[in-house]
Amino acid sequence: GKSGPDHELAPEEQLDLMEATLTWQHVAPSAPDTLACYPYKDRDPFYLDRSPHVYFAGNQPKYGARTVERGGAGGKTLVVSVPSFATTGTMVLVNLRTLECHPITFGDDP
Repeated sequence: GKSGPDHELAPEEQLDLMEATLTWQHVAPSAPDTLACYPYKDRDPFYLDRSPHVYFAGNQPKYGARTVERGGAGGKTLVVSVPSFATTGTMVLVNLRTLECHPITFGDDP
């Protein structure tokens, strides 16, 4: 799909990309080529040696959440797209025991 400053990803597309980085076990697959970061010689700080229980990206345009099943005895990962609070007035609550996720929006009711 198209990306760039004039194209906003739908929440499902955001979650698809986050799920892909979990599959690849790398949270910044284009670093350091397209991201301002220091190239490490002996280790890659963006490599995931195990899957997290909760994986989130902040400052997103919209809220989205999905549970991803990990292979074998890996369990599940809750993938959450957390919207910009300054723009949307929305925060996200996560129950770490059940991995239930709920957005809460502050502000005037329409």
